[in-house]
Amino acid sequence: MQVTVEYNQDSYDYFFSPVFVEFPDLKQTLVDDFIIYKSTGSLPNYFGRDTSYHRPPDIEDAGLMHLHIALGKNEFEPIRNGIDVSTPQKLQWHRTSNTALVYAQNLFDENRYSFIALFHPVAHMSANNDDRMRRLASYAREFRNAIFD
Repeated sequence: MQVTVEYNQDSYDYFFSPVFVEFPDLKQTLVDDFIIYKSTGSLPNYFGRDTSYHRPPDIEDAGLMHLHIALGKNEFEPIRNGIDVSTPQKLQWHRTSNTALVYAQNLFDENRYSFIALFHPVAHMSANNDDRMRRLASYAREFRNAIFD
């Protein structure tokens, strides 16, 4: 299985460039670690919860996903006492931060991904902007439905 990742060119300048100025090595490291994560299930220490967006409701069909990332001062929230983290999946679910990698998976080649945005340092506020999320969902739909040679 050959996992491939590409940056969305329509959103790159706005959502990625400013972050990569602050963290220049992240551009390639993010791709490399994401490929390992999706190929093997091995979770890099800075990857957290991986789930879809559900708001606004009209974007649910887009398959717009986000992966919480510990980046800079945006570390993972402390896991509360009593939370079950007995498996890697449970631990991952409880690793949340205010930085998120927004991505989509292609429908026809399930090993092909597009990085659409990197919300940093205020992921939750960024995701609450419905117009922004609809725009990102349009990029996700376009990528998900693309047929690659």
